[in-house]
Amino acid sequence: MAENSTPTVGTITLDELESSSVVAHKGQLHADDYNTDGSLKTTQDELALVVQSSEMARKFIIGKQWSLLWRDADLLFQSPRPMTVYENTYVLEPNVQRFTVAKVCNAVVPQLYKGLFYDDPPMLLRPRPGTPQEIVDSKKALMSYILDSCDFKNQTKWGLEQMSLLGTGIWKWGYDWKTITTRKRKSTSIPLTVGEGENVETASIPTEVPPDIVVEDKVVPLPFFEWRPIDKVLVDPQLNVADIRQARWVIDVRYMDFYQMKALKESIEGAIKNKETGDSVTGWKFPSEEDLMKFWANNSQAQINLGTENTAHIQGVVHHSEKVNVQVSPDQLRSKKEILEYWDEGRKIIVFNNNTVIYSGENEFKQIPFLSANWWNRPRAFYGMGLGIIVGQNQRVDQGSINAILKILSFGANPVYMRNRDDNAPTQMIRTNLGKIITVANTKDGGYKLLETPKVPSDLWNALRESEQATESTSGADQTLVQGSTAGPRTSMGRTASGANLLAGASATRLDGPLDNFIEQVFKPFLGVIDMLIFNVMSDHAIQAILGKIKGDEFLKTIDMQKFWNAHINYEVLAGASLSAKRTMAQSLVMLTQILQNPQLQDSLADINEQYIDYLPIVRMWLEASEWKNENDIIKPMTEEMKKKRAANTKAALMAQQVQAKQADSQQKFQQKSQLEDQASDNRIKRDIVREAARASGMSEAVEGVPSPQGLEGEQPTVE
Repeated sequence: MAENSTPTVGTITLDELESSSVVAHKGQLHADDYNTDGSLKTTQDELALVVQSSEMARKFIIGKQWSLLWRDADLLFQSPRPMTVYENTYVLEPNVQRFTVAKVCNAVVPQLYKGLFYDDPPMLLRPRPGTPQEIVDSKKALMSYILDSCDFKNQTKWGLEQMSLLGTGIWKWGYDWKTITTRKRKSTSIPLTVGEGENVETASIPTEVPPDIVVEDKVVPLPFFEWRPIDKVLVDPQLNVADIRQARWVIDVRYMDFYQMKALKESIEGAIKNKETGDSVTGWKFPSEEDLMKFWANNSQAQINLGTENTAHIQGVVHHSEKVNVQVSPDQLRSKKEILEYWDEGRKIIVFNNNTVIYSGENEFKQIPFLSANWWNRPRAFYGMGLGIIVGQNQRVDQGSINAILKILSFGANPVYMRNRDDNAPTQMIRTNLGKIITVANTKDGGYKLLETPKVPSDLWNALRESEQATESTSGADQTLVQGSTAGPRTSMGRTASGANLLAGASATRLDGPLDNFIEQVFKPFLGVIDMLIFNVMSDHAIQAILGKIKGDEFLKTIDMQKFWNAHINYEVLAGASLSAKRTMAQSLVMLTQILQNPQLQDSLADINEQYIDYLPIVRMWLEASEWKNENDIIKPMTEEMKKKRAANTKAALMAQQVQAKQADSQQKFQQKSQLEDQASDNRIKRDIVREAARASGMSEAVEGVPSPQGLEGEQPTVE
């Protein structure tokens, strides 16, 4: 595409929409219909490819409905009340319902769901050498946001419910253009400064100004993850493995009304206006909105094939939503039209109402955008076996046996009388309060007597017990999941800790197979899909918009986008085979912590391996095992004051303080000694001066003075 060109949506006319002869009743495609690269030459050829492929897949499923037993599983799940008809009237007899299939499905699915999503996000990111932790945090936050935005948990649960009942779960992935709305509110309080000098304090005074909210919308491509009903995905009939990614082609069947088609057209046109889309939305051909409305108004009867739906679901005796080909609204624009979305590794074709191609282009993913998993795999087959087949027959045994037992027991509450035909023959109807009267010939006792009440065969109770044990052993829904019976009436296995662990471990082990199928074929591949779509589709602007909404603008300052793209990270799903080992892991934490706290082990690691033990992961293991989610409230970064205080209390700091104290003490002693010596010197000098002065004052001048030749004491007399 040229740099300045703008892709546009193609148009089709109303006549093309209403023309159903294009399906060409074209017949088989021939070599002349293909180009040298394998692409089809005309739109009619593409239409014939999609429509005929869907018809072949539908015929295959309809022909296999008696071996797939989807209708039986649907019937047994809701277990309608059994009715016996005799000569066009209902017979009043015990008709107790049993919900073995529903009970088992609703017991194991929550356990699988809990095992998958015991933590949020449900995966663990491990950085490879050279990858900083802030990049790991950013990728984890981004993937967690994507999983939440595509409703991953609910879509997984709905798919697991179908997978457990019918045997196969199918999910579809891709990406949609969505709007991320970020709302920020600015404070309207007025800052006020109080005090002078060192006593200055700042306070905020709230005002009555209306909220100042800034709303920022950004359109970004986000991956989606969607559960698809088993009857709405037509798979290559020759696929012989339990992984839809190996199929040569897949058709997704959808139903849309006028308003949904209008929303699709507007979203495509809006995506084309976005500069980040490139060529990913070219190839669409939509009629004008006016032509679409006329088409819906003129064609109230929808061209919808419900063959696979009738194969997967039973009608009438159980509850389901209304069929899509039934008009349930007076609004003609609410009627449904069928959309066939064809995928193979090279192309994507969308057919509207089985007669018009509204999209034709390359498959930008270069792979089938579907994921699947089976409860139990069948050899050389795509569709698997679910609990509806596995334990369905046990439900039939339970229900039939219970009703038969109740029939026998009802004889005791409503006994039957016998009378001799020749004794007291009445001329009219005879009624009794307890039961009926039958006429027999040649009774031994004559007159009236009670018919002997039959006994319940003991083998019936054994059959019921064997059926319940078979249900638990095959499904994993034992007493730990559904609070049923223990291993036997006299067993003590459940009374001891080791026995209870064996029971729980055996149950979880039987659930590991289906869960591992989901993880290896759906969960991990979808994480790879998210990583691929982030790398190939999402721009730096889109990623920063998401991270800014989650982490805030301050977090974006620490992220280098080049390091983000160069980072190598491994991700793990901590479920599946480890589901039965989680209890053991939690119990072993005490012993593991005690071992790691051994000083000899720590010294050995430091001296021999030059390694140390980080206790932060151990604390996180404790929090994960106890399912506490407040790690951020417990483990926090230290403040600057705490760091200074911590640094002041270290051994080196304490030794330094001791050295400084000793030096200060020595210096003080030295100063004191110097002051004493100086004082002693001053005192000695003063003492010598005083002593010399005293001694000098005590001597006569005759001894120390100089004699004078004139008069007394060398002075001349004064004469006046």
